[in-house]
Amino acid sequence: MDFLLILLIHFFALLLPGPDFFIVSSYALKADFQKAALVVFGVSLAIFIWIVLSLSGLKIAFDVFPLAKVLLTILGASYLLYLAFLLLKNLNQKENFEILNYTAKPFLKGFITNISNVKALFYFSSIFASLNFAYDLFTLGFLIFLLVAESFLYFLLIALLFSSANIKNLYLKHSKKIDFVCALVFIGFVVYLFSNLYKEFADG
Repeated sequence: MDFLLILLIHFFALLLPGPDFFIVSSYALKADFQKAALVVFGVSLAIFIWIVLSLSGLKIAFDVFPLAKVLLTILGASYLLYLAFLLLKNLNQKENFEILNYTAKPFLKGFITNISNVKALFYFSSIFASLNFAYDLFTLGFLIFLLVAESFLYFLLIALLFSSANIKNLYLKHSKKIDFVCALVFIGFVVYLFSNLYKEFADG
């Protein structure tokens, strides 16, 4: 899979207002940019760990069990379809964006928030399912760097923007449109995964 496509899919995944988004924006709105930035560092470290685990585990699994790639593609696609379904289902519901009371140790809070989400491993595994593992370690290391950097810069931007309460209102105004676009992107990615799977069976 082209690195650019992986980065694009990851960008749209970052747009989803999940736990990471919630904790970063909460610290930015309730505390200040500095503490929110520490949360971002914590989240980014956890993302790095999940990516490394996903890549290393996938490579071993694919080498030993070739059918593991097929199963993972199906499971990963199912999970992405589930996310798309939830997004589309919730389009008519009211937003729920309460601000958490911030606590001490923002770095640790950000790290725990992401590392406790075991779905992250499944998510990264799904977007890596079509990756060409013939790449050398340097190239894969560069991909890891790009994904972590993309995540870090995105959440840092969220921390900066949500330091202003006006940004919160602007986001809530357009959140439904963002969710709809994200759902369409996930569905499109599932089609891409299955088309690749079909080509592998056809060529084989």
